[in-house]
Amino acid sequence: MIRSIAFLVFPRLTLLDLVGPYDALRRVRTMNVDASVHWRFVGTQAQLTDDTGLPVHVDGVLEPLSRFDLLVVPGGFGADALRTDRNFLTWLQTWGADKPVASVCSGALLLGEAGFLTGLPATTHHTRHEALKPLCREVVTDRRVVDAGRVITSGGVTAGIDLGLHLVARFWGEAARNKIARQMEWPLAAR
Repeated sequence: MIRSIAFLVFPRLTLLDLVGPYDALRRVRTMNVDASVHWRFVGTQAQLTDDTGLPVHVDGVLEPLSRFDLLVVPGGFGADALRTDRNFLTWLQTWGADKPVASVCSGALLLGEAGFLTGLPATTHHTRHEALKPLCREVVTDRRVVDAGRVITSGGVTAGIDLGLHLVARFWGEAARNKIARQMEWPLAAR
């Protein structure tokens, strides 16, 4: 059961990579699907901005990931610096191997560098497919969301909305997803 969600934030993330899944998942609580769901924005530093300079609120810096049930990792230009940051990757690895983790865009590269994609299919933004190849079993190029069990990856930017709705369906059911997608005016049939 998913009760607590961690949204990872870092300098120069792409904000829509974060907001897409956040908007779908927050509605689980705000639309009375499951009032017990809560979330935090867990960051790599106390004050940061996205890749356009927009300030991003951080609830906690490098908080223990063990207190959450679901981790969502966005992408963005800042992901490139984190791919080689041993301290960050060690912290990300504390997520463990038994809880679901999801990514948008180049967030998949962070999951790959941390070892979460070993032996699994995955996807990312089309311009990052080559970078993802050595980090997973197979790069899927024809789906916006790839659910490989515990690890769920999605393509770039707007695919984050699809990811959020996919997670809603997976953890709260198709009826909840349909209700939320309708409120968001997101056409499920077109995805």
